[in-house]
Amino acid sequence: MSKVTYCSILKNEICSFIKLRESQGFIDKHRRVLSVLDKYLMLIKSESKELSPQIVDDWLSKNYNEVTVNTLKNYIMYYNAFAKYLNSLGISAFIAETPTRVKSYVPYVFSKEEIEKIFQIADNKKGKLGNLTCVQFPMFLRILYGCGLRLNEALLLKLSDVNFENGILHIGKSKNKERLVPMDETLTNILKTYCSVILAGKNSNSYLFESDYNYGSKNCIGQPRAINWASKNFKHILKEAGIEFTRRVVHERGICMHCLRHTFTVNSFRNQDIAGVDNYRNTPSLSIYVGHKNLLYTQEYLHTTAENSEDIIAKTEKYSKGMFPEVPV
Repeated sequence: MSKVTYCSILKNEICSFIKLRESQGFIDKHRRVLSVLDKYLMLIKSESKELSPQIVDDWLSKNYNEVTVNTLKNYIMYYNAFAKYLNSLGISAFIAETPTRVKSYVPYVFSKEEIEKIFQIADNKKGKLGNLTCVQFPMFLRILYGCGLRLNEALLLKLSDVNFENGILHIGKSKNKERLVPMDETLTNILKTYCSVILAGKNSNSYLFESDYNYGSKNCIGQPRAINWASKNFKHILKEAGIEFTRRVVHERGICMHCLRHTFTVNSFRNQDIAGVDNYRNTPSLSIYVGHKNLLYTQEYLHTTAENSEDIIAKTEKYSKGMFPEVPV
């Protein structure tokens, strides 16, 4: 990391704090925030060794007005550690209040029509994505959409992880722990055909989605496809499908392949509801299936979309006739 020079009235204290953090074995993340603070103190020409509430509030407002709540919370956490250090030295420093942590990520749930369009485009890309990719990627999408896997879980699948007789995937390298993921019969049959052609003659340790990239000194043949490979090709398909996403707040996450996992979960609950299955009782089963640590994580995946609400609205209208007065037009 390049050396940072501090010039404000608190330059010596900032340097000693950074050295203290390094001596404690921390990979210092405070350096950037304190550098911004140092520049701000120089800007306002502060000549007093103190950080008053007014100075801190103005500094945060000026420099971190457009970041997300979670990012701001991290920056304040880094600053507060320094402020506490100053207080221990007898220098008055205001401890800033941390904002309430919120989840700014609102996943995009694909409609049935959008999913059909995505697969139609992926299946007809031919050689535009590369000779091998144009075969691998449609299969990769079907694994994500049909099983609700995490992106890396699908990329690291090997031939030995597939039980074609029972239609089960073995997820060995997962976020929490290994698990078995049953597939629909249609997906099992498609995957069987795919492997018989693309992985013909390969040993059981071969990756389902092997890279064919070999350029210059970088030879990735035989290695699993990279996350960038998946994301780049998915973006091309979304663009051709005309599926766009407008960010409502700064740094909001757009449409990504993880949204297929959310779509899988929503559709799973929806299909069970149509089949008359009690979603309340079946939530633990789905939680285990997708590899969540507990039910709270699964609840975050439950979203009500317009498509999912049509029959709910119809049922409500059936039992609420005459309940609400008409409003004059």
